[in-house]
Amino acid sequence: MALWKDWFGGRKEENTVPDRLFNAIMSQALQPKFFGSGMISDTFGGRFEITTIHAMLVFRRLRSAGEYGPQLAQDVFALLFSGFDDALREIGTGDLKVGKKIKDIAKAFYGRAESYDAALDEDLTAEPDPLVDVLMRNVQLTSDGSERLAHYIRDADAILKSLTDDELLSGTVSWPTTL
Repeated sequence: MALWKDWFGGRKEENTVPDRLFNAIMSQALQPKFFGSGMISDTFGGRFEITTIHAMLVFRRLRSAGEYGPQLAQDVFALLFSGFDDALREIGTGDLKVGKKIKDIAKAFYGRAESYDAALDEDLTAEPDPLVDVLMRNVQLTSDGSERLAHYIRDADAILKSLTDDELLSGTVSWPTTL
């Protein structure tokens, strides 16, 4: 079996901005701190969930990054789904089933990204916290795990918003250091 970093869409090259953004998403999403007791299960499904969250955050910021942001988001999206395809094949999914599974993954990705994005736009004083609610439903975390991850997501969103368009469009991404 491949190393955990390679098992889920690992890419070695970083010669283009989409590659740098993709690698920033993947290297952060696959940090061990997101997996384990009270957090996300270290499975294909768990890795999909945390990768979706990080990709959504980058895509959310790219939407406001000038005229090149949306195209860059599309390029990173293509790399992301190429990684999902590779991961499915690595875990033994047959060629004839990969296409259907990718379609299912795309549907799940869009649904989750939309719900996380909407929850981030809601009032922070709302009770119950809409982001915690979405995390409990999608990622199936405990209340404590969902609250910790919601706090992390809000911090990550704020950090990404603080980046200049030039920083982001050059492939620079910063993430919170704690969960």
